Formats: sequence, C-alpha cells, structure tokens
Amino acid sequence: MRWPALALAALAGAVLGLPAEADEPRARPGADQPPMLTADSPRRGWIRLRLHATPGVPVKISELLRDGTGEPIAELTPAQADTVIDRAAPWRCDRLERFFVAAVADGSSAEARLRTPSCRRRLAILAPRRVRAGRPVPYRLVDRWRIGGERARVCVEPPGGPPDCRRLRLGGRSRFAALRPGDWRITAKIPGGRTRHSVRATGRVTLLATGDSMIQIIDSFLKQRLRPRGVRVRSDARIATGISKPSLLDWQAHARRQAALKPDVVVMFLGANDGFAMGDAPCCGGAWIAEYARRTRRMMASYGRGGRTRMYWLLLPTPRGGPFRMTFRAVNAAIRRAAARARRDVRVIDLVKVFTPGGRYRDTMRVGGRVARVRQRDGVHLSTAGASLAAQIVIRTLRRERILR
Repeated sequence: MRWPALALAALAGAVLGLPAEADEPRARPGADQPPMLTADSPRRGWIRLRLHATPGVPVKISELLRDGTGEPIAELTPAQADTVIDRAAPWRCDRLERFFVAAVADGSSAEARLRTPSCRRRLAILAPRRVRAGRPVPYRLVDRWRIGGERARVCVEPPGGPPDCRRLRLGGRSRFAALRPGDWRITAKIPGGRTRHSVRATGRVTLLATGDSMIQIIDSFLKQRLRPRGVRVRSDARIATGISKPSLLDWQAHARRQAALKPDVVVMFLGANDGFAMGDAPCCGGAWIAEYARRTRRMMASYGRGGRTRMYWLLLPTPRGGPFRMTFRAVNAAIRRAAARARRDVRVIDLVKVFTPGGRYRDTMRVGGRVARVRQRDGVHLSTAGASLAAQIVIRTLRRERILR
C-alpha cells in the first residue's frame, strides 16, 4: 500500500516539525537548492540512503511510521553536497514499506521510499541430512540477511513425539541427540518467516509386538509386512495375563526385562484379561482406573527408555457383551490417562473408533471395498481380517510419524 504524496508530506511535517502547509519541498528565499534523498538496498539486509544537500546546513533524517511517529536515523551537517549512509536502517520482518524524510531547519525536505523483501526466506538451518541413531546432531541457525539480533523459536520434533522448543539467536548453534531411528525435524520461526530441516537417523528398526492374546495374529502380519522394509519384528504374547493380575505375570517387571532388549518400537495390545481388584479397589471405578493408570505409566516409562523407544498402545475395541464391556472401558480410560503424561514416548491407537465406533459392537464391517468379519466368535478377539486391518493401521502410523518411509 502506497501513501498519497500529500498525506506523506503532512505526516512528515507533523513528525519533523515542518509547517503543515508544506505540500512540496521548497527552500526559503536566498537559500541553496532543497535536499534530495534516495534509498536503495545494494547490500542484503540493509537500506542505503543517499543525501544531496547544501554543505554546512544541518539535516535530520527520520523514518516515518504508520502510527504517525518518526524514528530517528541520523542528524548530520554535510561537509560536501553528496553524503552516503551505507547502513542507514536494517530490513525488518514487520515493516516492508519504508518511508524516509530528510528535513532541513529552513523547512525544506526530501522523501525517499523503498520496499524491502519479506522474511519468508530469511532463515536457513545448517545440519547433516543423515546421522546414526543415537548420535548428537549439531545445527546452526543461519540469517541470510546477516543482520542478527533477533531470536527465533526453534523446535526439534522427534519421530512421532512432541516438539521440544527453545529460543535461539540468529546465527546461533545448538545440538540434539537423535535417540531413535526416523526423521527428526528442526523448525525455526520468526514473525513472517520460517524454515524446516529434516535429519534422518539411520539404523535397522527393531519392533517388539507384545501383550496378551489380543496381539496374536497382528504380530504375524507385522512380521510379514515389515520384513521387506528391513524391520526386525519380535513377538512376545503372554496369553491370559493382565496388569491387574500380577500373580500370573508381573507386567511392570516384565516391561523392564523387555526394555533391556532395546527395541526401537513397541506395539502393545493388552487388557482383555483384566478386571481383578487391585488392593482395596475393585474394578472398575475411579480408584481402580487410577491404580491401573499408575502401573501402566510405569510400564510406559520402562519401554520409553528416556526417549529411545516409541510405543504404540492399542485400545480394546468394545466386546459383544458381558462384564468385558465395563472392564474394557475402564482399561481404555486408564491407558489414555497414562499416555497423556508420556506423550514423548507413547501414542494411543484407538481401535474403538475403527471397529466399534460409538462403542457399538459389530461383527462385520467394510474393509477394502468388501464386507468382512472382523471379530472372532467369542466377541472379544479380532479375526484374521480384523488383525490384518489393525496391523495396517499400525504400519500407517509408523509412516505418518516418520519412523518408516
């Protein structure tokens, strides 16, 4: 948007103390020629001003702002007719249209206008494109304008995890540890500009598919479909076990043993055999859910290994009927509660929405353009077609979260 010449002159007079009726630059009688002012940007990031004025006569140069105020640039008494101010003002992200006025005490003035580039391409990130998983990744935030002074919001986003953000000055250096395989994203943002850089943390991905009998069949499909992608899949199904029945298997201790094998990814499907009282808390009230979430949270922390493992915990689809319905709702509520405090390491995959939307049980659904039976006759477990779909959802999530390409 350009200002009308009369409005600009009036504003210049208000800011610089010139007479309001001075529509055009003019000199008083007997004075030398009025000043001339031009603006250009031969150097990236900076505005250059050229002043032509009478030597020995004081000149005040200011930038006119949209709010009607003036920002001083320089006050000088030229020793010669032509004066160059090489770095008169830096480019700015919040101000692209620039208006400058040179005013002489006798009331004469000169104007210069310039439009500077936007900040859209101002930033760049220098970092390696590939590193070995587990290694540190150094990076530098580059200011293409070479001005500096500002701070950008820089976020490092691990594969699947939430971003870790900080403020970093332009030109600054930092580093992060690429703890697990996948694409790590570095994003830098300032008002009007942003940039992004991806770092691939390499290494063969190992996946642990574990849980109770609910994980069976799903683990077979994961092995079959991920082997061509170079993913090593290990299955550990513990039938008839549950978090609320540690007498058969203490899952908190078992999680620590499994985590010692250092998997990159854990896929968990567990809870169909739960519902047992924990301490004084019978299933499936608030106290029971709170205790189940506490135990689950400990397992998630063990599997997460301080950010080195990404975990996917599958929610239990609504069963056909019986006491399972109340238990499954309580288990799912506890898993959600636990995962909410472990976002760096855990994502919940909601199979309730997929197989039983709205909590309504169904034996069949449309899969791949045809109607398929997705539940076994017990009304609890997934059928072969259902397990195939669940494995497909897991793999799709691995790709979406940039662990797999």
